[in-house]
Amino acid sequence: MERLGTFESAKSKVLADIRQCIATVKTFSAQPFETAEDGVCILRNLRNETYEDLNQIQHEHLIVQAAQWLITEGACPASTEWYWNPRQTGDHQEPDLRGVHESAIIISAEITTSENPAGIIDSRMRNTLAKLARAEGNKYYFVRTEQMRQRASTKIAKSGWPIKAIKLAV
Repeated sequence: MERLGTFESAKSKVLADIRQCIATVKTFSAQPFETAEDGVCILRNLRNETYEDLNQIQHEHLIVQAAQWLITEGACPASTEWYWNPRQTGDHQEPDLRGVHESAIIISAEITTSENPAGIIDSRMRNTLAKLARAEGNKYYFVRTEQMRQRASTKIAKSGWPIKAIKLAV
């Protein structure tokens, strides 16, 4: 896990990532094409160059929002040290966000930007919640949509996990 640093520096990282991604989109979208084949080639290249960023930048942003929400809502002290996996690169034991206070892990959180709990997203949610349930500290699962919050809440209640599902307004 990486140290998150200040919220301002984390937001600056997210903004720089967004700018780079948008610049890539502009470059590809400015390419002329005459045939469907040429257009599909441009789309394929655009997808290859931006697919990960489109997912991961939203994830980074929601992690920062989650840490700020936890402080604002009084779930942890303002002096909490934050650690994150901004690009979902942590190992199977690390959460997306960890809060440490006085050398103790007090917060473990998972974050998803998926909008609809259907298919693979639903089974991935269960696995993520099971992993989170084994983490240290108070546990939170942050989502973007009410459908995801409701589905997570159902899974949490059925399994008896000590996790709070929170929808962030972003």
